[in-house]
This record gives sequence, structure tokens and C-alpha cells, in this order.
Amino acid sequence: MILYIHIPFCFSKCGYCAFHSSHLHFDLQEAYVKALLEDIKVSLEEREYFLSSVYVGGGTPNTLGVEAYQKIFEVIYQNAKIDKNTEITLECNPNLIGKEWIRGVRELGVNRISLGVQSFWNQKLEFLQRDHRSYDIFHSIEMIANEGIEDISLDLIYGTPFDTLEFLQKEVSCLVDLPLSHLSAYTLSIDKGSLFYANPPILPSVDYAKEFCKMLFDVGFMQYEVSNFYFSKKSSHNLAYWSAEEYIGCGSGAVGYENGVRYSGIKSIPSYIKHPLRKHKEILKEEEIRLEKLFLGLRCERGVDLKEIDSNKANLLIQEKKCYCRDNRLIAYDYFIADEIALWLLE
Repeated sequence: MILYIHIPFCFSKCGYCAFHSSHLHFDLQEAYVKALLEDIKVSLEEREYFLSSVYVGGGTPNTLGVEAYQKIFEVIYQNAKIDKNTEITLECNPNLIGKEWIRGVRELGVNRISLGVQSFWNQKLEFLQRDHRSYDIFHSIEMIANEGIEDISLDLIYGTPFDTLEFLQKEVSCLVDLPLSHLSAYTLSIDKGSLFYANPPILPSVDYAKEFCKMLFDVGFMQYEVSNFYFSKKSSHNLAYWSAEEYIGCGSGAVGYENGVRYSGIKSIPSYIKHPLRKHKEILKEEEIRLEKLFLGLRCERGVDLKEIDSNKANLLIQEKKCYCRDNRLIAYDYFIADEIALWLLE
């Protein structure tokens, strides 16, 4: 089992962000943590789960102090089983990281940091409406590594007006010699609920996704999902999602999936504080579950079980060099056309 915990607080909203987060209600952080503790306890108690991964996302999780995480992890350790191989991740903004904070969460068991970098160049960071600057990135990575956390991932965004091939090569050159284990690279999308949606920028007409992946490969990052690359270690939390495994979600707006039911917590922070155990539930049909496995599997190295798809279509995909077979699973050569393949398989 894996556990996702949502921290919805941000000091400001980035232009591209459509995730559940708020720059309001900072006065409710203490009350939010108290509600979150109840949510986690009820989700875990008396079930004897072994957690292979704990992921704290946001929002901006490092808007909470170490004292809050002491309470959060105390409840987790009291109600679930964790061992030395459990991946425990905190998402962080580079400009909010301090040496004492990193040391404190590491002592609580955090062994992986995911940094919301997005770009190494200040003009692009300003366009994306990020609070940090290039200096903060290198400084924060140095602090994290010096405090003994070796599993460091970062996020990049491409597909902005700045991203020519030359500019992307500059982005990639900044990765060289950094102590990174993992990288997530997302193309900029204008999603409903984001600030960019109301006032969309003009984006380039050329898609450099494949060229960008080649640049990352050349410096040692291997693609194992459409937007994820590893240098020395894959994300076990992400792999569990893509394998359509069950997961627990705790926090305002956090999504979970157990026993064929997808559920989510209340998004309104004040309302969640009053009712942390109230969940919106959706019972998934067997066909919906199968479709999710198909789409998720083809977008990554896991692929899909050959038993789940038409054998004639599978053979045709293999003959046309769009997919290959490994351990009785069909795997796409090109993850960027995975959705196209999935839709064809469903016809």
C-alpha cells in the first residue's frame, strides 16, 4: 500500500498550476494539521498496512515546519508498518528550504526530496510565475545532499515561449554534475483553473518533446514513463500509480483508491478542517478499471498484460514496431503515442 498526503498551502499561485492549492488560510495551518492527523489515523488504524511509499505533495509541503511533520509521522508510524526500504518523499520549493528543516525531516525518516524547479533560468521562472530564482535551486540541492538525502528528484517544464532547441540544451546542461537520482519533465499545458487559462500565453507551435528526451538521455537520464526519467533510482510511488495499485489519500482534495472505490477529501480547507473524514466516493466499474490499466500501463515501461487486449491487434502493433513484448506484457516503444495506441486497441 502507498500513502499520499496533501498539503494545500502555497505562498502564491503559479501561472500554470491547476492543482488544488491556496495562498489563503495560512492562519488555519495548525487546525489543518489537526484534521489531517485524524484523517491519517482513521485511514490506517487497525489495518496493519505495510507502506512501501509515503508521498507528501501540494501545494507546498515545506510551508509546514518540522513540528507539524513530527506529529504527522508519529501518527503514521503508530498505525502502519514501514521499513528501511520505504520511500518517503516530500515535495519542496527551492527558496523555502533551510538546513535545519532538511535535517529535521530527514531525522523523521524522509529519504527523498522532489524539488519544484521548473527551469534553471530566471526569465523563464518569471514567466511561469515562480517565486524562486536560479541561485535557490543550486543552493537547495547542495543543502539537501549535504544533509545526507541522496534521492533527489526535480521537476522541469518545457514547451514555453522560451524553449527553442538551444534553450532546452541550456536547461539540460545545468543538470550535469548535480547529485540527482530522478527527473520529471512536463510539457506546459493551459488547464482550466490555472491563471494562464484566463489569460493564455502564446505557446510555440513546435513540439520538442522527443528532442528533449534525447538530450536527457545523452546526460544519463533514462525515460521510464512519458514524463519521468531516472538517473539512479525510479520513483516507487509513481510506479505504484501506473501499475493501478491501491493507494490511500489523506488531506484536503487528496484522492485515494481502495477496493474499487475512488474517493477524495473536501477541497475547501475550512470545510475539510470541520469534516476531515467526509469523502466523495465513486464506485468504478470493471471496464473503467481495465481502461485505466490500459492507458496507464502503455504510458510507461510496465506496459499491459497481453490477456487484457486483443491478440490480433497486439501482434499487429508488434509487427509495425510500435510495441514489443516482454514477460507477457505489451510495451510501447514510444510513450508519447501511448494514448493513441490505447484508443486504437479500444476500437
